[in-house]
Amino acid sequence: MSSQAATAFAVEQSVQIAAPRERVFALLSDRAELARWMHVTAFEPRVGGRFEMTAGEWVAHGEITEIDPPRTVAYTWDWRNQPLGVRTEVRFDLEEDGQGTLLRLTHTGFADAEQQTSHTQGWGNYLGRLHIVAEGGDPGPDKYMEQ
Repeated sequence: MSSQAATAFAVEQSVQIAAPRERVFALLSDRAELARWMHVTAFEPRVGGRFEMTAGEWVAHGEITEIDPPRTVAYTWDWRNQPLGVRTEVRFDLEEDGQGTLLRLTHTGFADAEQQTSHTQGWGNYLGRLHIVAEGGDPGPDKYMEQ
């Protein structure tokens, strides 16, 4: 498969958050803060650092590829128990927007529409949880941890 074909399948989602950009950045780059909305078991906030999260029996892992406070966090992503077969990358870009923050998520590099669809659903769940935490709420139980 060509790299052009692999990039044809991507997840792109945005969310407006009523919180300062620095607060949202902390929720994306500090392991303890990440764990409030996504079950992150490792996050080393430096280029080349390790990323790992669990979702029930699933374990995603990768390497930090960019960290630019308070604008960008990016890392590679693959599943330990069912590799995607191509290198994917998750990227969060943050922009100040009035009194809050516009968060743009891009997850690129999927090999097919099925992978794209399942990750679109997963990121919808986790961005919703991030939004709630950033605005001071409790996201409740994570539906992916109950599987």
